[in-house]
Amino acid sequence: MKFKNNLLIAAALFTATSAMADDFSIGAGAVFNESPYKGYNENVSAVPLISYEGEHFYVRQATGGWIVWKDAKNELSLTASWMPLSFDPEDNDDHAMKQLDERKASAMLGGAYYRHESWGSLKFAIAADAMDESGGVMGEMSYFRPFRMERLTLTPSVGVLFHDESFNDYYYGVSAKESRRSGLQQYTAGETVTPYLGVAAKYQLTQNLWLNASAVYTVLPDDVKNSPMIDRDDSFALMTGLSWKF
Repeated sequence: MKFKNNLLIAAALFTATSAMADDFSIGAGAVFNESPYKGYNENVSAVPLISYEGEHFYVRQATGGWIVWKDAKNELSLTASWMPLSFDPEDNDDHAMKQLDERKASAMLGGAYYRHESWGSLKFAIAADAMDESGGVMGEMSYFRPFRMERLTLTPSVGVLFHDESFNDYYYGVSAKESRRSGLQQYTAGETVTPYLGVAAKYQLTQNLWLNASAVYTVLPDDVKNSPMIDRDDSFALMTGLSWKF
């Protein structure tokens, strides 16, 4: 089973605490992820952990950005990211779901704006499907605030994700042809706003070695959970790992 959408949020939380730092770290982690699709069980996977913060360029897990404007409180960047949401019928245990077409992950191109204040940081981002898998658009509006202690940094966050009709219908819709093959009801998904809660933790074990963890809880909107492909109302992802800071 491939990674699902809330994993992308969990991965981003790993680097939220260093969004204004000038450093580079690399490591590896494990992910526990609950898929909203029918026929998938809980899954544990290995993932790389990558973070680079430079003057003009950054890498924050699955997103790379070219900074076009930055000062003490603002950052505006053009972004390229990997959107890992996918569905592979061959990996599914449900007979009806096995009759559906594959939904592929895709690259996204867009932009992101951060506003940093003493009370926390705001993020606004939008991106479009660059590989024309769904032809869709997704956006994010979120708030996060790092709480730094001697060795530990905790970063709670809250946000909403926007997905347009093209995006949702590709990943959650069931076409007439698929309905005839599988017996699942034909379904067309509309645009959605998806709320989430998250928390990230970074603990310094040595001068260069860090222990990382993050968790994200997502409430699925009606146009997703009403799809015959979906069998739950929410989704959860947990990441843990080690990273080496250079």
